[in-house]
Amino acid sequence: MSWKKFLSGVLAASLIFSASTFCSAAEESANEKLVRIEVDTYGAEQSGALLDRISALEKSYSGQNMEGNMNARIEAIYDILYDNSAGPAILAKINALEWNLNHEVAIGGIDVRLSALENQIFGKNGEGTFNERIRALAKASYGEEILPIVQVQVPANTLIKVETTAPVGSKVMQEGDAIPIRVISDVFVDGSLVFAKGLPGEGIVTSVRRAKNIFSNGKIETDFCRLKSIDGQTAQICTGVEAQEEMNASEMARGLSLIGKTFSGKKGLSDVFSLGKNIDLPAGIELYVQIKTPLVVYGVRTGDSDIPAPAEPVQPALNIEPAPPVEPAPAPLEPEPPAQPVRTAPPAEADPLPTEDKNLDGSDGEIIEIVDEE
Repeated sequence: MSWKKFLSGVLAASLIFSASTFCSAAEESANEKLVRIEVDTYGAEQSGALLDRISALEKSYSGQNMEGNMNARIEAIYDILYDNSAGPAILAKINALEWNLNHEVAIGGIDVRLSALENQIFGKNGEGTFNERIRALAKASYGEEILPIVQVQVPANTLIKVETTAPVGSKVMQEGDAIPIRVISDVFVDGSLVFAKGLPGEGIVTSVRRAKNIFSNGKIETDFCRLKSIDGQTAQICTGVEAQEEMNASEMARGLSLIGKTFSGKKGLSDVFSLGKNIDLPAGIELYVQIKTPLVVYGVRTGDSDIPAPAEPVQPALNIEPAPPVEPAPAPLEPEPPAQPVRTAPPAEADPLPTEDKNLDGSDGEIIEIVDEE
């Protein structure tokens, strides 16, 4: 193993350790779950009395108030939105609908996203609970109310191409700051879509060094640790060796700079690392991340794996087609010629024609029609 690859492995291990430090989330409280539900439902946390906020969510998700105390009611809404254990949840279904129509998942509250889909298909907003509206959209989009969503296991180290959605700078950022990212290339496993273009994620700044003088340039180290899958669950990601090697092979210098790595490809890093200058990167920096551990996801079945199937039956048909006209044709069209018809020569006295007009066989030149009675 080369010294360079050894160092890459050490750095990857340190980044994974950083993930457990900065990205490990403790169990959410009921209030944190309520805020998360509101952000994904309306696009922002709501204000007002807790009971009123819960009742408004229940009306949208189930059409009626649920039983139990406030915590139980919040938990019930949370399961409807996120829990895929008994089947695809609301978030998985709306992601599947958006991708099927636009090949990209939108960001924002579910109410706004559903309205956009309804106006795109029906020209007006739908009515009813979120599930009822989703069923109507599924029937219009897929032809049936049940979406083609199936469970699939995403292997560890699966690579995903993402981009930052906000500027990154060593002059203003601090350790612990978040860097938002989004998926920019669809990822399929066994013919099912598991990460769709547009899905959001996040990185955490683990270390910042500001430029001080000509001998001290700025530096940022970032751990990209979370990414949403197509079914709405949070996948644990990292920038391990495989992701770094892919960025290096693709000459993604700026992407490598976000994890504190220098680029060893053909191009230099003059636009990223300049002596005595801070790192100042705009939004839209592309890089690769990878799945840390195997993940079971409700993926959208696209049918791509079935496309090559028709190729087999088509080929033999082309070889058989020319055969029929060759053999059967002569049999009916050219029946075996009968034996030379026996022509009765007319009496000599009845032949008025000159001898030169007689046939070679000695018969006269009278035209006799031969009819095939078959």
